[in-house]
Amino acid sequence: MADEAASLLNLAEIEGRGRALVAAQRLRGGQIVLRDSPILLYSALPITKQPPSSSSSATTCYCANCFKILPQSSSSQAVSCPTCDHHAFCSPSCLSAAVTTSHTPWVCQALSRLVACPLLDGQPLERHVQARFLIAACNLATVSPSNFQLLLSLQGREAHTDDTISAAQFLHSLLASVCPPPPPASPFPQGFSFEMIVALLSRDKLNAFGLMEPVSSRDGDELDGERSVRAYGIYPRASFFNHDCLPNACRFDYVDSASDGNTDIIVRIIHDVPQGREICLSYFPVNLNYANRQRRLMEDYGFACDCDRCKVEANWSDDENEHGDNREDNDGDTEGMNEDADEQMGGLEAGIGEEKETDFPHAYFFLRYMCNRENCGGTMAPLPPSECAPSNRMECNVCGQLRNEDEEAEADGEEAMDE
Repeated sequence: MADEAASLLNLAEIEGRGRALVAAQRLRGGQIVLRDSPILLYSALPITKQPPSSSSSATTCYCANCFKILPQSSSSQAVSCPTCDHHAFCSPSCLSAAVTTSHTPWVCQALSRLVACPLLDGQPLERHVQARFLIAACNLATVSPSNFQLLLSLQGREAHTDDTISAAQFLHSLLASVCPPPPPASPFPQGFSFEMIVALLSRDKLNAFGLMEPVSSRDGDELDGERSVRAYGIYPRASFFNHDCLPNACRFDYVDSASDGNTDIIVRIIHDVPQGREICLSYFPVNLNYANRQRRLMEDYGFACDCDRCKVEANWSDDENEHGDNREDNDGDTEGMNEDADEQMGGLEAGIGEEKETDFPHAYFFLRYMCNRENCGGTMAPLPPSECAPSNRMECNVCGQLRNEDEEAEADGEEAMDE
């Protein structure tokens, strides 16, 4: 599956956008175009000592290797780390794999020292997560030098910004004073230099994907809208997806699935795309309004978006932009999007009235491909097509809802008749 999907995309250099992934052939809605495994995974939780058996919501209740939820029943207990009491694994096989890759004895010792270090007290969560990332990166340089070089080859945001320099100064001092010397096989036997930490943080900023918690329900079918990050991963090929505010693809992850590749991310096409078209993801939920999208992109990624949607909405008044943000503004996971408006809205006349098109130019996308569950904000993509026919079943990449492709349009038509 991975080799087949890899042949569907070409890496290209696009003027003004840098490296990008484009369709190597005509793609059908629902088609899996990429399944990517992480070269680096690290927890999004603060570095604190918590017994793995505790049921507290603040507990590290995930496997330290694959980040599945740890078993809580007495009949299926988590496997504790043999060298510390605040890391646990979902199975002996996961522990065995971690000891030689992601959670080597050096990593375990480094994290144990950080747990007891008072320098992290009062620091924002971001510093804790960055410390985890740097420890994981140092370990990667030892256990897989080729993957470490791959990490360094990824694009990084301008490294010499004030926030990156400030973070690097604190973390360089912290890790130098707390962490044990790296293993003899490490290419950095004295630990990372300040310059290397700056370079790594700049790549982490642009390329980390969040593995998200599932959304939870409040009452009945209504979602509570809260969704936190469980872990972060660096996915080398997925890092080449550029952003667009109306995507032609979106990402799915199934972290708590039983499969061995549970931390892989899967990118599926939302609707048919012609050969040569760039495949893009949205870096946040599509329902954010113009001002919030531009702010997020500039603060987190250092660029302003001038996609077709933004060009239209830039001329709207503030009231119109607020109206255009027609669903809850919630922080979701990195998704996926892009495409030419004419191609993307090719079916606009099918079920969308002239009035709606005037009020909101991208009404077709929101009607057809946005999840209709309250407070979800997810994007719907068809299930993978069979050999002979496309699927008419749509799946939400946030809440997992399944629906027939025409259900939303039919429901919208009924509401219009009621009015």
